[in-house]
Amino acid sequence: MKNINFEAYFNESKNYYDSKIIINILEDILGMSIDEIRKMAMDCQIVVTKEQIENYLEQKLIEENLELKKRIESPKTKRSSNAAQWTKQDIKDFSQEFVDGIRASRYCFEPYTLEYFKKYTTIVRNKIHLLLNLIEKIGHKDSQTIQDVLADLDIVLDENGNILKSDIIRLITPTVDNINDLNAQLSKANDLSTYLTFKISKSSLYKDGFSEKEIYPSQAIQIKDLYCDDMPGNVKLSERQQQALKEDQGKVMKKILTLLSD
Repeated sequence: MKNINFEAYFNESKNYYDSKIIINILEDILGMSIDEIRKMAMDCQIVVTKEQIENYLEQKLIEENLELKKRIESPKTKRSSNAAQWTKQDIKDFSQEFVDGIRASRYCFEPYTLEYFKKYTTIVRNKIHLLLNLIEKIGHKDSQTIQDVLADLDIVLDENGNILKSDIIRLITPTVDNINDLNAQLSKANDLSTYLTFKISKSSLYKDGFSEKEIYPSQAIQIKDLYCDDMPGNVKLSERQQQALKEDQGKVMKKILTLLSD
């Protein structure tokens, strides 16, 4: 989805708007009611199974490279464990097996790949649920039960429950981003052809210096870090939050400089 033209929804030169507009804008952008949005996000699931993926990859191997299948399934010729004793045929066989192993990896199923999609979509789905809950309660002027969350996100409502234009944008943008991300990940996960080229294993992650946490989106709906503020799917920091973080960074730097100068 292209960048949302929020200005089309704000025709008045004022900061605060009746809170019901936040629901109206979201529904207009996505072309469905908030109840339909929630149902879609909560109901759509990964439906492919391990067995379906394995059967698909096996069939693709047969379709694309039957000779490769025959070679990797044929009995391997025994050769010495000492490579110095290998014959020319041994070297040739080893080279063929090495190349075959690389080619055959296209048709191998990495179970963690499916687990990755399931965990990823669960995280995004939970974030959508939280954001929709906030938007609905704000829109219906029922914010008493979410006061702590509003304060944490620095969402400002006036005495009548009206909401700042900037806060409307801060809440709707990550909601739409997460819904788009959920749909994209579900589409990939449910497309069997994905598993031909997209593969993740824990061992490869650790080998490349990554942790599991690094490959998933944040579970929080806001990251209180100036360097992560532009990450899609999270509520952007308010100007006041940004200023507070900058001041905190300044204090830390001042302490460091003081320690270095002593």
